[in-house]
Amino acid sequence: MHEGMFVEINGMPQWVTIRGSDLHNPILLILHGTGFALSSMPLFFAPWERDFTVVQWDQPGAGATYLKNSGTEMVPLTLDRITRDGIAIAEFIQRRLDADKLVLAGFSGGSIIGLKMVKERPDLFSAYVGSGQFVNWARQETLSYAMVLDQARAAGDQEAIAELEQIGPPPYKDVATDAIKSKYAGALTPSEQADFATLDPSVLVAKGSAAFDARAVSMETFAKLKGEIAGFDARRLGMQFDVPMFFFQGERDAYSVTSEVEAYEAEIQAPNKMIVLVRGGGHSCYFMRDEFLALLNRHVVPTKHLI
Repeated sequence: MHEGMFVEINGMPQWVTIRGSDLHNPILLILHGTGFALSSMPLFFAPWERDFTVVQWDQPGAGATYLKNSGTEMVPLTLDRITRDGIAIAEFIQRRLDADKLVLAGFSGGSIIGLKMVKERPDLFSAYVGSGQFVNWARQETLSYAMVLDQARAAGDQEAIAELEQIGPPPYKDVATDAIKSKYAGALTPSEQADFATLDPSVLVAKGSAAFDARAVSMETFAKLKGEIAGFDARRLGMQFDVPMFFFQGERDAYSVTSEVEAYEAEIQAPNKMIVLVRGGGHSCYFMRDEFLALLNRHVVPTKHLI
């Protein structure tokens, strides 16, 4: 199956793609970061389509959904609204594919929405996978700043040191300052860069990318949600989950700092839970796509038999 369509979700047409080689495979719904969409780069996830039916959703304020609705949105963009839309998307996929449950994967900012979705509607999901997981934004931001500044000093990177010392530690009042710290915290690690270097250039070409500035759109959306995101603390959602919870976290994640995810995983209660540190991985360790796929197959796929 290779489908792309706009689906009317809570009064807004939203873009969804469904791609896979066998509809008997588990369904994997991917949530990307705030204002970010990879549905326009389907070839990147093509290897995953052998083992999963891969569903990507361009959230409000991202990708094709942003283009379709730009200038027409009447409902304020909030985390709760995106969560409601995400649940409606999961229900649509459930009906469309005559499926029982979905595996939900939240990457970076998508991990905030992912936790909220599995907490509110555990009946829709067989497992949750978080990567670049945000647990307590303020705490991870503080640790992130210290981490990237230490790295810059150790490397003797005078430009980075100067930029980071100029902005000082968080919190930051505007997204432009956030972006300076994020430039270093979210940078690809050498292992992630090495994996990218092996890819055919066509895999990284985003269809329709000339239609808008994806980075500018992401920053615009982040600005709308910044207040809520800055106050996010996953522990306030409750520590009991009714689905298996997996965290595949880059050991070198300098953004959603991994030590906080390790502490969170140890505290929560779930039918099954696990944290795996991806060696050499950073905030975008899912870009190490073959290794990440192996983790999904090894640890997550068997959980469908537990529920």
